Amino acid sequence: MTARKLQFSGIFFDGRSSQKHHVDVELTPQEIILKEPGNEPIRWAYPHLRWAAETSPFHIEHPIADKNGEHLETLVVEDRDFYASVLKIAPESFSATAKGPSFNWKLYSAGMLVLVFFAYVFIKTVPSFLADQMVDKIPVEWEVTVGQSILKMLPVAQKPDPEVRKVLQDTVDLLEQSVKGDQPYDLKVYILPVKQVNALALPGGPIVIFEGLLSKAESPEELAGVIAHEIQHILLRHSTRGILRNMAESMLVSIFLGDVNSVMEGVINLAGELETLGLSREMETEADQKGMELILAANIDPHGMIRIFEKLIQEESPQKELPEEKPISEDNDMEFSFYFSTHPSGRNRLAQLEKQMESHENRIWTPLFPDLAWNDIKPAN
Repeated sequence: MTARKLQFSGIFFDGRSSQKHHVDVELTPQEIILKEPGNEPIRWAYPHLRWAAETSPFHIEHPIADKNGEHLETLVVEDRDFYASVLKIAPESFSATAKGPSFNWKLYSAGMLVLVFFAYVFIKTVPSFLADQMVDKIPVEWEVTVGQSILKMLPVAQKPDPEVRKVLQDTVDLLEQSVKGDQPYDLKVYILPVKQVNALALPGGPIVIFEGLLSKAESPEELAGVIAHEIQHILLRHSTRGILRNMAESMLVSIFLGDVNSVMEGVINLAGELETLGLSREMETEADQKGMELILAANIDPHGMIRIFEKLIQEESPQKELPEEKPISEDNDMEFSFYFSTHPSGRNRLAQLEKQMESHENRIWTPLFPDLAWNDIKPAN
């Protein structure tokens, strides 16, 4: 008859920290005793235990409640004889517990997936709702401060070509005259000397035109189409709404994860990050529609807006991404269109613009700047 093995070595976790405690394990008919040098023995009665793993390494769990709350103590034993020895010495108490209902991992996994899904929906919908409710209460002065903070992060040209800048600012001023009612923003244009084909509308009034877009445009009317689109982003407070939405998302995620410190840190940092200006498709579609309305109200040939969008769509291709920690500069230009990577692309948007100007096809359009030879002054490709 083989003698029962009653002494084992194991690792004990107290459930309060991840620290390992190497213990000697003794089996008795009534309990399991855990002994660690320098500490009082820990005694576990079999009826209070459950198997978490019944194959090597064996895991036994012991739920416990004390003044610090509820937690789960765990014993891990790798010895292959441990399981059989426990069942032999405690066949009626602990062995019955071991044969009880097993943990339903499928049900648990399904429940976690449902929880993650609803958490995702909550985080994606609530911030948008909050941003919509808050944006009208944000003072213009706050938008101006945020816009100027972001502008300082960009290496805008300090001494841009005066002729090019005059064309851009005159276009902004002309379009602004056609805005219905008073608007509180000082719309100013800035040039970013990089080859990306892009434009940005910052909160509070700054409009940033990338040099790559200037090279791509073949007429002031094409530039006017992009500028009208960006002006509408500012007037409709889309960039501000996007910042508020991303701030709310970051705060909710931090709260869900219990990281309260990062909530305040995120509020401070998000306002200065360029990537928080990500705009929704609905915002882009609205800026398209309102931008075309502004072009028509200013009596500017809308075919320019159509042509520049066609060029941008034709050039759309898989984008090279800038290294996350490397700021935009002249040393990391991209050679192809970047505009629609932040302004969601689609033939549908172009079709909507064409439909919008159908009723104006028979109008006679005069050049925006009749005496200007744009292709002679624009930046070279």
